[in-house]
This record gives sequence, C-alpha cells and structure tokens, in this order.
Amino acid sequence: MIGTCITVAQSPEHKTAWEGQEPADFTTDIDKLATDYSALSLKAAQAEAATGGAADEKAIAEATLENLAHVVARALANHFKKTGNRDRLGKVDYTKSELVKLRTQELVNHTTAIRDFAQAAVAEPDAAKRGITPARLATLSSAIAGYTKVMNAPRGQIINRNTLIKEVETDTAALLESIHDLDDLVLQFDTTPTGHRFLEAWKRARIIVDVGGGQGGQGEKTETPIQPVS
Repeated sequence: MIGTCITVAQSPEHKTAWEGQEPADFTTDIDKLATDYSALSLKAAQAEAATGGAADEKAIAEATLENLAHVVARALANHFKKTGNRDRLGKVDYTKSELVKLRTQELVNHTTAIRDFAQAAVAEPDAAKRGITPARLATLSSAIAGYTKVMNAPRGQIINRNTLIKEVETDTAALLESIHDLDDLVLQFDTTPTGHRFLEAWKRARIIVDVGGGQGGQGEKTETPIQPVS
C-alpha cells in the first residue's frame, strides 16, 4: 500500500496536482516517504536473505560475489567458445569450486579480471544473448565493492534475521504514520479537477487487502479512511 501511494503521487498524471502547490509540506513529506520506503525495502531484502536466522556479513558478501562471478564467467566462456577466441576462453573458464577456493585479495583479483573481460566483450555481437549485459556487469561490480569493503573484517559481524524483521516492523509502523499525516494534506488538493482526481487515486491506493484466513479463504478489502487525525 505504501509503495502504491508513492507510485500514484509520483506518476506524471497526478504529480501536477501537488508539485509547486500548497500545502508545500506534501512535497517534502512524499519525497521523504519515498526515500524511507526504499531503505525499508533494502532492509526487508536483507532479512529475507538471512534465511538461516543468523548470517556472517563477510560470508554473505563472499558467497554473493562467488555466485555472480561464476555466472558471468560461464557466460563469457560460452561467448568466447562460440566466437572461437580460445585465448580469452582460457582466462575466464572458471568452475564454481575454483572460485570458492579463492580467498580475500585473490578472490577480488580474479573476479575483477572476469568483470574486465566482460566489460571488453559487452558490446560484441551476440554478447547480450549469452548473458553479458551492462546490468549484470554493474551487479558484479557492486558485489566486488561490497566484498572488498568487508573482506579483511573479522568473522562474526552478525546479521540476525529476527533483529532485521523487528526493525522492518518498526520502520513500517513509522511509514504508516507518515501516510496518515499525508492523508491530512491530500484533502487540501480537492479544489481543482486535477486535484480531485489525485485525491480519488490516493484513496484507492490506500485500500488495504486482507489476504488472511476466513471461511472460503476469501480476503476482504478495507479502505483506510482519509480524514484529519484527531
């Protein structure tokens, strides 16, 4: 629901209703809501990744880099084999176990070399068809940077899933409070046709679907009333 409200407000169709208009606090508050929601989404993803209940930050970064580098290396191997470039093929023909055996700076050096080979090949004919894409290279570069940041840190920097979930719940409650505050401001835009359409779209975005149990397994839709908070 929070994401839907942000999407509605920031859509070209409705942004003109509030951008540069009074109350000016709406602009400030919706921008902050979008920023905070992005941070919450990242934290939720981290909580989901820590499926074991607790995970070492360094180990997560290392495994992430190994997995991404292996995917890119195999895409390059496929590409170089099909283009008949045996010299470059020999330099990227890594198995997953070979990458896993590498440690700290060695892992950074080898995965960086894989990334550099991919950067040189990304514009070649049919490279994208074989999985060598700018987006994949950007992801690998981020993984290299993330691992480099923690590779010399001692083991035991724990990311606890339960702790992250509690933080997500707390942050979500704060965002819901921000949405309630925005409800008070949205009402003031209902003075023009554009503003009225925005208000109606905001109301629809504020509909919360309860997908919980119940007879027949049918969820219920409830609309959070938009009215000033007393």
